[in-house]
Amino acid sequence: MLTRPILLLLLSLLIGCSPQETSIVNPADYEVYLSRASDEALNTVNTEIEFWSKKLDEVPESETYLLKLAGLYTARFNQTAEIEDVLASDSIYKSIVLRQSPSASVYRALAGNAITQHQFREAREFAQKALQLGEGKAATLFLMVDINLELGDYAGARLIMKDFTNKNTFPYLIRDAKIKDHDGKLDSAIIRMEHALEKVQENHSLLVWTLSNLADMYGHAGRINEAYKTYLRVLELNPDYDYALKGIAWIAFSHDKNYTEAKRIINYIGTKKNNPDTHLLLAEIAAEENNLEERKTQLQLFKQLATHPSYGGMYNKYLALLEAEDFANPEMAIAIAEKEINNRPTPQSFDLLAWGYYNLGDAKKALDIIDQKVKDKTFEPEALYHAGIIYSENGFTREAQKMLKEASLSSFELGPAISRKIDGQLE
Repeated sequence: MLTRPILLLLLSLLIGCSPQETSIVNPADYEVYLSRASDEALNTVNTEIEFWSKKLDEVPESETYLLKLAGLYTARFNQTAEIEDVLASDSIYKSIVLRQSPSASVYRALAGNAITQHQFREAREFAQKALQLGEGKAATLFLMVDINLELGDYAGARLIMKDFTNKNTFPYLIRDAKIKDHDGKLDSAIIRMEHALEKVQENHSLLVWTLSNLADMYGHAGRINEAYKTYLRVLELNPDYDYALKGIAWIAFSHDKNYTEAKRIINYIGTKKNNPDTHLLLAEIAAEENNLEERKTQLQLFKQLATHPSYGGMYNKYLALLEAEDFANPEMAIAIAEKEINNRPTPQSFDLLAWGYYNLGDAKKALDIIDQKVKDKTFEPEALYHAGIIYSENGFTREAQKMLKEASLSSFELGPAISRKIDGQLE
């Protein structure tokens, strides 16, 4: 079985032999999804929230009605990205914990909301309480795998997975795929996710979720056309699934270099979701269009939204990178990275810290962090790019070239700006 680096190398060689890359995105394929009069999924969840809110007014102590509303607020967050809905869901679940003897499912729901808010240590506490209650143990253990992976406890995640005897279930397969991806075995991860897809053909919501994740993985593997077709299939199943549109926008931007079309899609998504991520992508597009004033505006809009107290540390990664690179404030980048390490001590978090020190001018400190906490511990292309730059600055040319060449194989994932920087280093 080919490992991710070897697979991507072969793909890059094949692509390099092509006389000319052709555009993949065709607006006619998805135009219908950009001109919908209303969001049916959002309308449905709003109607249900109104219904159960009235029921709760009639019987304020009803745990059934409270649970319904809490789940619906989480569902609406997935539609609109309004963080207040997650906070409302949290508030309801916590009120149940205080007033009654909660079931394990309530603690699992609290853990899920904590993951959404990047409160991973709190998520682990909730999951442990669910484990103590015992009900739905398998579901809780799979949740613990997710949390361990977010916390960088890969050994702990593998230990839990080892105890499952049935390794052919959907929950097992998708987590096994995640672990294989972390290990740099993207081709194996895709096979596992494709196998998981076979398990959920009759479950609409899981089918859509699995397809969208599979599309992302195809993109990371350089299988851009397959990614595009899979995003289209997602939209056929759920026309309001904006994540798939965002994936198509990235293909238009990073592969096709069709910045006008990418911007059109993202602006449409922005009319439906108040999501800070939208401004990040618009800033990248503006940079490629050499509209530096617009880029500055979009980055400021992102920072204004992402630093709102309601978001907590959800956008720490992006804020650390922006402070280091765009806002010329590496001290702040280091402070944010340290918070992120306390929250989730993963190789990616330590990479942020190293990048902060590099931009501060302390390349030696950055190198120490890379050597101890990042090298050979992650295959994420952005971390490889940072490592390559830091090795180069410290005079380790051979190691730098190795890292940068590996990062260059993920040019689609990294985007045009970073890809040009890598190419400049490799010349």
